Amino acid sequence: MKKPDLADLVQQHFEANRRQALDFVDIFFDTITNAVASGDKVSIAGFGIWEKKNRPARMARNPMTGAPVKVPAKTVAKFRAAADFKAIVLGGKRAAKKAKKVTAKKTKSVAKKATKKATKGKSILGLKKKAKKKR
Repeated sequence: MKKPDLADLVQQHFEANRRQALDFVDIFFDTITNAVASGDKVSIAGFGIWEKKNRPARMARNPMTGAPVKVPAKTVAKFRAAADFKAIVLGGKRAAKKAKKVTAKKTKSVAKKATKKATKGKSILGLKKKAKKKR
């Protein structure tokens, strides 16, 4: 998959025009690149971590002659895949399916029910209400 293919997927998912989708993909990758270049660690849950690593100078050996060779210090970009990413790629886990679009009305009613259920028998502070004694 190449950048234009990724932009096509973004365009279809968000119902945007092609230029906006390409701009989004460019901004996304530029942001990650600039953050890592400045020394920040970029972590996306479930996907992976990009970071900048400094490798110190060392002595190595030429495999043909066995002569020692000085390898200078350098900076490298490093990516570590997240466990979820590895599981999907290696076939142990299935990729998450695209969430269905839910209307705002349906979402509000579900949220209302969940709130009612969570606060049943509790006060605003989350403490259980004391039962009133009948006299």
